[in-house]
Amino acid sequence: MKFGLFHSVQWPAGSAQCDVYREAITEIVHADELGYHSAWLTEHHFSRHGIISDSLSVLSHLAGRTEKIRLGTAVTVLPFHNPIRLAEAAATVDLLSGGRLDLGVGRGYQWSEFNGFDIEMSDRAARFDECLDLLVRAWSAGDGFEHAGDYWTFGLVDPQPKPVQQPHPPIWVATDSEDGLRRCAREGWGVMLPQGRPLRNIERSVELYRKVLDEEGLAFDPEKLVVARALHVAATDDEAMAVAGPQYASFIEGALTAAAGPNGPARAHNPFESDTFASSYADSVVFGSPETCVTKTLQLQDLGVEYVIWFTRFGNLPHAATIQTLDRFAREVAPALSHGFVSEAAI
Repeated sequence: MKFGLFHSVQWPAGSAQCDVYREAITEIVHADELGYHSAWLTEHHFSRHGIISDSLSVLSHLAGRTEKIRLGTAVTVLPFHNPIRLAEAAATVDLLSGGRLDLGVGRGYQWSEFNGFDIEMSDRAARFDECLDLLVRAWSAGDGFEHAGDYWTFGLVDPQPKPVQQPHPPIWVATDSEDGLRRCAREGWGVMLPQGRPLRNIERSVELYRKVLDEEGLAFDPEKLVVARALHVAATDDEAMAVAGPQYASFIEGALTAAAGPNGPARAHNPFESDTFASSYADSVVFGSPETCVTKTLQLQDLGVEYVIWFTRFGNLPHAATIQTLDRFAREVAPALSHGFVSEAAI
């Protein structure tokens, strides 16, 4: 199995923005030292739910602070971006990092963000498609090109720099719909399943993905499927739930509120939608002792999930608790799941 880190840099009340950013950078640098495979940053705007408004700028900084860890976006919300500028910025991160960029992309789901940018949510799918097509063209075209589309128009452009990874950095799409999974299969893109769903939802999504691949005459490749999961490792299950449980519940409520439209209760489709959340979220997180975390991670592996990115900083969880979880997972959980995960320095 492969394990990465997922970070949104939330801004809890009473905290300073410079502090939460500094701590997040420290956590990712520490993950690199411990041997985690990747670190992914999510994009959000206009709320405390996440203050990474420009994930590629932060990844450029991390490119100079890290050595081996892959650097990803989870996700870049394509409807908000000028495709040519985005192609150039992403290629710059790939160049500065020596070819370590993974570009995760999505349509977005928070009404307040679309409203703030004065973009109709009903246009998000079409804007996503046009932007993604232009990204690939910008990276792959040998010569300059022009474009006149529904949402963007460009004169003659030849975007620079070009990415180190050829023909372009790996593309990952946040989706669990049949149409989305089918396009990923046909294009060879990775699939990012929604993070806050119970195991049975993950199982249905993996089964659907396998079905689509079979219909397309393609083999299932677990390296093209990633799931994000909240993680907290403590000495005992009770301690883990007591420390992380309330903070995760607070985070989820914030996520649902941020996704809500002007009518409040009518909340948009989002990664945390779950018919079980009202009663329990234990099935959609990995909280517990090292032994429990091994068991819960193996449940994901049994479903066909071999690549998990851990969400370790949520709500008002302290920085020290996040560092402790990163250390404990690397030393007490990962060795039972992934050969060669922990670096010599981490043992």
